[in-house]
Amino acid sequence: MPMSCCVPQCTKKGYLDANGSKVSHFTFPDDQVLRKKWIHAIRRDVGTHFQLKKWTKVCSRHFREYDFIKTLSGRRELGKNAVPSLFSWTRTSPRKRKAPTIREQFVETRRVLLSETQTNEEPVERGNASENEEDETNEIEGITKQDVATQTNEIRSKDDSADSDKEMNSQLIDLKTELERANRRIESLQQQMFTVDRFRGDDSSIKFYTGFPNWDTFNAVFKYLNPGNEGQNISYRVSKLNVNVSAAVYEGENEEAIREKGRPRYLRPIDEFFAVMCRLRQGFAEEHLAHLFQVSVSTVSRIFITWINFMYLKLGQINIWPTREVVNETMPEDFKHKYSSTRVIIDCTEVRCQMPSSLHLNGELFSNYKHHTTLKGLIGISLGGAITFISQLYTGSISDREIVVRSGLLDLPFQEKDSIMADKGFTLQDLLPLGVSLNIPPFLGSSAQMPAQDVVHTQEICCLRIHVERAINKIKKFHIWDGVVPLHQFGVVIQMCAILCNAQSNIISI
Repeated sequence: MPMSCCVPQCTKKGYLDANGSKVSHFTFPDDQVLRKKWIHAIRRDVGTHFQLKKWTKVCSRHFREYDFIKTLSGRRELGKNAVPSLFSWTRTSPRKRKAPTIREQFVETRRVLLSETQTNEEPVERGNASENEEDETNEIEGITKQDVATQTNEIRSKDDSADSDKEMNSQLIDLKTELERANRRIESLQQQMFTVDRFRGDDSSIKFYTGFPNWDTFNAVFKYLNPGNEGQNISYRVSKLNVNVSAAVYEGENEEAIREKGRPRYLRPIDEFFAVMCRLRQGFAEEHLAHLFQVSVSTVSRIFITWINFMYLKLGQINIWPTREVVNETMPEDFKHKYSSTRVIIDCTEVRCQMPSSLHLNGELFSNYKHHTTLKGLIGISLGGAITFISQLYTGSISDREIVVRSGLLDLPFQEKDSIMADKGFTLQDLLPLGVSLNIPPFLGSSAQMPAQDVVHTQEICCLRIHVERAINKIKKFHIWDGVVPLHQFGVVIQMCAILCNAQSNIISI
């Protein structure tokens, strides 16, 4: 069905004009004020014979050219405040009489002055007067022609400048619209990228990917590490070839200047820290992280090794061994009655490792308890649940007594009447410093049944010693231990996981 126009005396229908040009039809605007302007312009009143429906439209023949705007897609649309103004009853006003030109005004004024002068002065010879008048007339004509030409050029230049300004304004509006669309597109793409900014303020996602309880904790740890805006405080693991490439990027700067300034890196330091925490907490493979952050696998490997060593140097400086006063202030009620002298609760943990090629080393790493090659470490916690001691990793066949001797736990500052709580395997009575005692569950002895008081004592110690196993379980919740970790990274990784557990929620309510 061809579209028709509701304007009176507009008899043309369809979407093409007589000359073949396209004709568009526009519905009445929703704005009440602008709608009244349209109704008043087309000279119609809403009533019985005219009602505004969704098919009541005005064709584009009744709008002027400047009423349209051109969108980025190339379509022509009506401007925001466009009103129809071209109708069959519209007629241009009759041409008014032009105002007298400068020459006509000058000649008329001169004629009046000459007539007045001739009445008061002596008559002048006719010949000389006509000659003078002709010269002055020629002079006036020359001046007026120059003025008219100058004014014409000025008007033309103003029209040209107005057209150019209008065109520039239109281009400027189009560029601003395109820029806004590009910015919205960039924001949409940034939200789809796997970066830390995507999870900024999302505490549940930060806890899932990094293990930190919220965004503030993650940001606080990152600020403490202080890698620099461009990672200049980190000594990245690069080869000489990469240093030469960096030197080319910096246009001939020497190696010291490059290291001071920082290598140009694809990821920001905070995104690198986020990637390292994702690998530690969720155990993401390096190939998976390479796909997420759109870098190479070798880049992910270098970032992980560099940041683990950097975190070990920065976080390893923190003194996590509390004083006796701090232990007393954070002591739960369960310890205050019978075990208030406890300074630390210790236990060993084993983590699976890859089998070495050496049969001799394989025999040393094999654990009869795990039935696998393992590395073993000593963990100590305070009464409040914080991890206060992490030893190096030793071969899985080492005993609990030997690992305490080698770890350096007994060299820490103990006070007189302090005690250490441990499991039965830690027979350390002869190794403890002077004035330090040991709380371990009693042994069965020669009798077939354990006395009642020993059973109660065993239950009391086990109920309190279980907290160190809960702390060890927090360390092993870092899923990097689910896969195969290289042997040269074990010692640093487990110590970082243990220290980062102190930034999580406490396992004991004080």
